[in-house]
Amino acid sequence: MSDAPPPDTPSQVRPVDLRDYVDFSLEEPRRVRVHATARLALDVWCAEPRQATSALHFDHDVTYTVIAGRSWFVTDEGEVGLDPMGSILVPAGVVHGFENRGADPLIITAACAPPGDGPVDAPVAGDAAAVVRPREPGWLRRTLDRVMGGGTD
Repeated sequence: MSDAPPPDTPSQVRPVDLRDYVDFSLEEPRRVRVHATARLALDVWCAEPRQATSALHFDHDVTYTVIAGRSWFVTDEGEVGLDPMGSILVPAGVVHGFENRGADPLIITAACAPPGDGPVDAPVAGDAAAVVRPREPGWLRRTLDRVMGGGTD
C-alpha cells in the first residue's frame, strides 16, 4: 500500500485567515468554500439579520459551528439556537436549514465529510500560501478581531 496522498489531496499544510472569506449578500446567505480534499470540505456561511437558507439536504454528514452572531437551526426534529462557539452535527440525509433571527450578522463554518460538490473559492497564491487582501478593516472585521483576540483597538 502506498503512502502517497490521493491526486486531489494537498501536499502541504495550507493556513488561511477565515476573515478573508467573510462575504455577506443583501439578497441571501452566502457560502464560500475554504478547503476541499477528497475526504473533507470546509465552508464559511454568512447571513445578514433576518436571512435564512433554503432547505438543505446533503448525502454527507455536516457539522456547523457558529463563529459570530446567533443562529437557529431547524430540522424535522425541531429547532435549536446556537451562540458563538456552539456546534451542531447534522447527519447525512437530514433536511435542515438555519436562519439569523438576531440583529447581528451571522458567521458559521460548515465541515463535511466526505465533501459534496463545490469548487474551492480560496484566495490563495500559486504556491498555496494564504493571500491577505489589503484593505482598510470595516466594522465587522474590527469586531471580529476584537472578539477573537486579534485586534489592537
